[in-house]
Amino acid sequence: MATVTVLYPDQADHAFDFDYYARTHLPLLFARWGSDGLVSVEALRGVAAADGGAPPFVATAILRFTSPEALKAAMTGPHAGEIMADVANFTAIQPILQINEAVPG
Repeated sequence: MATVTVLYPDQADHAFDFDYYARTHLPLLFARWGSDGLVSVEALRGVAAADGGAPPFVATAILRFTSPEALKAAMTGPHAGEIMADVANFTAIQPILQINEAVPG
């Protein structure tokens, strides 16, 4: 299993259309990357920081792939550009992507 975390920093001057994100963007991920090893997506809306203040991220997504190779193939494959271009349809926030590996324990 391999994961990528997609973080959307909270920027007061940029909107985030959660309806489009949930109804269009997330299904697009599965439509394009499902056969390439995308197993699941967990999408989270930021509601607050630990101290109760504004959340540092307006949204976070955790994408799980069958293997590091599948993740790399999806991120560099023919649909990556289409998926990244679709971000502009729900926000002007530049997402931060982080590749992760599980910590044994």
